[in-house]
Amino acid sequence: MAKRKQDEVKKGLDEWMGTYGDMVTLLLCFFVLLFSMSEVDAKKFEAIANSFSNVPKINIIQSNDGMLEALGNGIVQMPEVKGDSEEDHQKYEQASQELSVMASDFKTYFAQNNLQDKIDVEHNDQYVTLNFKDGILFDSGSAEIRPEAVGVLEMVSGELLKHPENSIKIEGHADNRPIHTSQYPNNWYLSAARAISVAMYFTESKGFEPTRVSAEGFGEYRPKVANDTPENRSINRRVEIKIMSKYYSSDN
Repeated sequence: MAKRKQDEVKKGLDEWMGTYGDMVTLLLCFFVLLFSMSEVDAKKFEAIANSFSNVPKINIIQSNDGMLEALGNGIVQMPEVKGDSEEDHQKYEQASQELSVMASDFKTYFAQNNLQDKIDVEHNDQYVTLNFKDGILFDSGSAEIRPEAVGVLEMVSGELLKHPENSIKIEGHADNRPIHTSQYPNNWYLSAARAISVAMYFTESKGFEPTRVSAEGFGEYRPKVANDTPENRSINRRVEIKIMSKYYSSDN
């Protein structure tokens, strides 16, 4: 019996792999061509980035050459980012120094005029707080400035007028004991009315520019201490004057 002729074995890769390799190569060339033709609209991108006030300014590299070179090394180069942290730091230092000196001047002035037991002075990096303790400016349940308190406000206003560039916020606060009268239905009304009385004294009697003065009432909702004793409730019944740093906007 004659032997069957053995099938010849083909050398090299399968035919379909050659076709597949050609297709992948063409796709790679296609995407490289698209990338080389694309351009980053730097102005639009920078405008979007700068629309966020708290986001550092971003400068976009105009040319794609750097990115193409980076692609050759297997690394995509990120846009250069330049922040304004130095400017913020400088503003913070200026505000801190301004308010520290202001708080020290108020403490010295109050001590010289025997007001240190009536008005507490505190400060942070945005404002100085003058805290008028309970009973100094108003009688219980009233928003009319006491006659004997006018002299205290007059001395305070004299010092405040030395800082015409600083806006002033006046805040009224109450304890948690409810009040319900025909004039003041609750503590919000009473605390707001007290703040407004002080603001109107400054603007109408002492010539303060009304645009730099604001008044707010917080009722019993921002206590300094717990309302669990008569002494603590007395601490929470207060009027605060906040002198804002001129290096920050009044919204901060």
